Amino acid sequence: MTFRAVELFAGAGGLSTGLEAAGFSVVLANEIEPDFAATLAKNHPSTHVINADIHTIDFLKQSRDYQLGEIDLLSGGPPCQGFSTVGSKNKMDKRNSLFYEYLRGVADLKPKYVLFENVSGFFKMYDGEAYKTLLAELGYLGYKTTSAILDAADYGLPQHRERTIIVGWKTGGKPVALPEPDHAADCSLFCKNQWVSLMDAISDLPPLTAGEEKDFYLHNPLNAYQKNLREDAIELSEHNASNYGARMQEILSLIPPGGTVEDLPIRLRPNSYFKNTYARLLPNAPAPTITRNFGTPSSSRCVHPFQNRALSTREGARLQGFPDSYRFHGGKTSKNLQIGNAVPPILGEVIAKEILSALQA
Repeated sequence: MTFRAVELFAGAGGLSTGLEAAGFSVVLANEIEPDFAATLAKNHPSTHVINADIHTIDFLKQSRDYQLGEIDLLSGGPPCQGFSTVGSKNKMDKRNSLFYEYLRGVADLKPKYVLFENVSGFFKMYDGEAYKTLLAELGYLGYKTTSAILDAADYGLPQHRERTIIVGWKTGGKPVALPEPDHAADCSLFCKNQWVSLMDAISDLPPLTAGEEKDFYLHNPLNAYQKNLREDAIELSEHNASNYGARMQEILSLIPPGGTVEDLPIRLRPNSYFKNTYARLLPNAPAPTITRNFGTPSSSRCVHPFQNRALSTREGARLQGFPDSYRFHGGKTSKNLQIGNAVPPILGEVIAKEILSALQA
């Protein structure tokens, strides 16, 4: 039996990848950004991808045109910059209201289950105003809900990434329990606390110097995480380092293990800075939450633990849990943005498996 899913605000397809790994068929997806949508279509050829502003989409027409039939799951994560715990925290940010478009999709398509994901701040900020509104609106539409803030590192991702997760089911449907933490990792080489560490994720990738790119693996996979993401890949892609000037190369050479901008000589520090900039990642622990700027040394902690450079595009993809076969459309800046904004497939998969279990009960 095929279980059908529709995804809104799909980005580059991280959540879609997780849904498909769990057993869903993502029959329709919407994404407004052209590069993101192109990546989504390239890696999910069986999904009808609509590259358009969600306000312009007639869900009922799309359902008829593509003969979608009954939808088992509607998932999505509206842009969350206004609710993020990083940045301006602008309560009036117009992007904060986009979850009403998600609700319009729910009302029109009437899925059996819904999955809503967002930053942890969606749950906590402004006294939970948006969170409470969303639950109330889902209730009006006939859905019971469960919710929590989950850290993807607890499910095998080599990165701490907290997300607000809300799962709903139609009244009378089988309830869903959110997954219990399960590190489930073969990480005997590097990690110390059950989590998959940064070096567990990337130690099979060859070293790079400034401006260098390599298309081969350093050696065979060393653990289950590397093996799972490599699958049968022979040629490495997107493993590249930016070409730094002399000043930046000096800065990078002077950052000690685990160090930050505050370990640099005064003459090399910016006039103003955050304490976690020009900071080396820790090899034996999950990475902190990576951002769209993980390839920029002056961004929050993203400098390789041992090499004098920021993370490569492929290393960022590894930390988000994208398989090495995943190909990103656009320039390097766009690719890093797509990766940094993505939902880790691992997190999507473990949640989707719980929903699938309820559907099959």
